[in-house]
Parts: sequence; structure tokens; C-alpha cells
Amino acid sequence: MDGVLKVFVRHEDPVVSAGLAAVLGAQPGITVIEGHLVQGPAGVVVTDYRGALALLRTRPGSGLRILVVSHIEREWDVQNAIRGGVHGYVLQRCHIGELVHGVRMLGRGSRYLCDAVAHSIADSLTREALTSRETDVLRLLAKGCCNKTIGRHLGIAVGTVKAHVKAILEKLQATTRTEAAAIATERGLVADMSVLSGG
Repeated sequence: MDGVLKVFVRHEDPVVSAGLAAVLGAQPGITVIEGHLVQGPAGVVVTDYRGALALLRTRPGSGLRILVVSHIEREWDVQNAIRGGVHGYVLQRCHIGELVHGVRMLGRGSRYLCDAVAHSIADSLTREALTSRETDVLRLLAKGCCNKTIGRHLGIAVGTVKAHVKAILEKLQATTRTEAAAIATERGLVADMSVLSGG
């Protein structure tokens, strides 16, 4: 078994899981193990978005290298996974070659993002980030709260809320509050707006 990369496949979608196991199991130098993780030398775990976050919470310091395979591609979600400790991220629509390359890269100790995710992350780096307070305001704004309600929730003056809203509109290049909320939803910029269902 020397030189063989051990890959654990545990995607929450059974059809996707079966497909991943079949594709990866057909690659030379890769041994696929489905289902529960076993003890022994660390390998690469190929899993879904929620599965990855759960592993990071329950198996910290395990040495497992995690590759997310998901349909979730919003900026905040991907960044959240990477900040949390995920080593690679590919979309379910990616080419088989990208998936295999990603698994092998993680097996060699590197990181890997598929092209679409890498471009999204690169684009986000060119934009001015929202401050934590602006993110708080945006969360409430996206829920339809008026400035007075936002101020009351956050314990800040209405004038301060207006200043934050103005900054948010500028940073998101939006002309209205509704447009800012739509952009925030599309990009998944606020944690509790992120996709919590499968993936």
C-alpha cells in the first residue's frame, strides 16, 4: 500500500457520493474508502460543505485534508470553509480532471481550488471589504429593517446607521438598499444568509 493515497468519500448526497467513489476509485494510486473514517494515517476526505464544517468541528487537529465537493459557490460560504480549515474546494459541475487533480494536490500537502472558485476568490480580493459593523447593518437591512430599527438593534444612532448604509452601498456598488440586499444574498456576504441546506 506504500505510495497509495487513501481517500475517504462521505458526501451527504448518496448519488454524488457513489459517483465520486467510482471516479476516484478508478484512478491509479488511489484507494477509496466510503462511509465512516477509520483510524490510521491521515488521508484526503472528499465531502460536502456541511460535512466539511462538521468534521472541522468534531475532529480538530486530526491531520485530515478536506476537499469540499459542492454546488455552493457563494463568496462568503467558500471563504468561510477555507478560513475554517478546508484545504480544497471544487464545484459539483467541475470536470472530472479537476476533481482528481484536486485530490492529488491535497494528497501531496498542497491546497486546491477549482477554476470557478479561484476566480470568485480573486474577484473578492479586488473589492473593499465590509467592516464587521457594516456587516451587522447589512444583515438587518437585508431583512427589511428601517434605519431606526437597525439603530435600536445595534445600539447606535440613526445618523451612524445612515453613514454605514452609505458605505455599504458604495462598497457593493449598489444604488438602493434593495439592490444592496440582493447583491449580499447573491454573494452570501452575511453568515446567517448563507446556504444551510445540503451541498
